[in-house]
Amino acid sequence: MVNKDALERYIVDKKEVAERLDIRKRDIELTTSKEFIQVIYGPRRAGKSYLFLYNIRKKKIDEVLYLNFDDIRLDGWKGKDIYDSVPVFMEIFGRGPEMIMLDEVQNVDGWEKAVLTLYESKRYDIFLTGSSSKLLAKEIDTSLRGRSLKQPLYPLSFSEYLRFKNKRISVHPGTDEIIRIRSQLDEYLRYGSFPGIVRESDSRERFYEDYIDLVIYRDLVERYGISNLGVLKFLIRNILRSYSKEFSLNKLYNTWTSMRYEAGKKTFYQYMRYLEDVGFAILVRKFSRTARSSSLSVPKVYLPDTGLAFYVMGDQIGREMENAVLVELLRRNSKRAGMDVFYWKDHGLEIDFIICRRGEPVEIIQVTHSINPENEKRELAPLEKFRKEHGGVRTTMITWTGEEDGPDWVSIVPMWKFLLGKG
Repeated sequence: MVNKDALERYIVDKKEVAERLDIRKRDIELTTSKEFIQVIYGPRRAGKSYLFLYNIRKKKIDEVLYLNFDDIRLDGWKGKDIYDSVPVFMEIFGRGPEMIMLDEVQNVDGWEKAVLTLYESKRYDIFLTGSSSKLLAKEIDTSLRGRSLKQPLYPLSFSEYLRFKNKRISVHPGTDEIIRIRSQLDEYLRYGSFPGIVRESDSRERFYEDYIDLVIYRDLVERYGISNLGVLKFLIRNILRSYSKEFSLNKLYNTWTSMRYEAGKKTFYQYMRYLEDVGFAILVRKFSRTARSSSLSVPKVYLPDTGLAFYVMGDQIGREMENAVLVELLRRNSKRAGMDVFYWKDHGLEIDFIICRRGEPVEIIQVTHSINPENEKRELAPLEKFRKEHGGVRTTMITWTGEEDGPDWVSIVPMWKFLLGKG
């Protein structure tokens, strides 16, 4: 049973927090609609709760019912408690909420039935966030039966990062300003873009230590009942070391068994799915004309934030650039129906990203720190081969400065300009 006094104190406390905190605007928009449930999903600490609090701050206290199920005060809630909280809200304020915001709702048993019941009344704008497999895009439609709009929320984009740092960019920046932008970009790639560390840069090392512990012990061990911590830590360590590279789970398993450690292959694959589910690892498959061939290919692995990799591996600027481009592509393509990202490899030639619309390539992207006589052939040859085989698709090469010369069929774009959507 939902206690009226306790719920009122909770709502007042959350409103005061929203008013007190320095919460910056994100680029993601919450679309109000009673026809769909809007779902924001992504890794922990990417800013999902702050996104809700930012919107709460713009509303009156009697307009929003916000419940965060990471809050100890809501421990033990069931799906029926979510449903029952609405009439209690009406008792408190004399009216029903316009918005219902449920944060980390996967922590509540039976949340699906409660949300569907509230949705079917067509009285409320309903928003959910989640950090686990139960709220991933590939699974949400099963729970909400096609009634949802889904948006991923990653750590800060470069434009959001600059806004958080109060850095303004001219419409037409000059040489000195571009140098300053590149300096900011270097920090963005090295030290990360989780909102918490951008606001408090002195705590980066502690943040990443806590973040990895949170992923291991909270989102995985506690939620999924993981028993083999050795395998889990082995996978995490190798993901961090292998980001922006091919990641063969089968080879990794063989390495594990060669060290005379025990664990079944099924455990390896299951734990890897968990790491994907909580947003710790992003897998990109090899481009193929057949979906089966692509799904069976060895993927490349990426991270939601390059600061994680820098914390463990130190400076790897080329790999950091590639990882940041991938996450930016995922941000953009989440807003475009039927868009997917792959990599391509053929007889030693490789292209970092193939952008497809409903299975057809529309753009190919190569990321490299610079083009010089030593690497020009290696970087351009795979682009030429792919264009001959698949037609003259749009071809982009992203470099640090974007000042290199290239053939007229390649658009060479500076990294900062691409990330800001100007290239």
